[in-house]
Amino acid sequence: MGKQSTRHRYRTRREKNQAVARIARILLIGGVVFFLLLLIKNWREWWAYYKTYFY
Repeated sequence: MGKQSTRHRYRTRREKNQAVARIARILLIGGVVFFLLLLIKNWREWWAYYKTYFY
């Protein structure tokens, strides 16, 4: 019987899902941090928009 190829990494569905969930969590946290930084940077414009349309 031949040897299993070492060029591939065979992963279970659980391992694949864990990797995708980790990447998704990192992207989500990065997006939230980016949004908060934009909000802090432009808070006067956001506040004026809020007051105009929602206050």
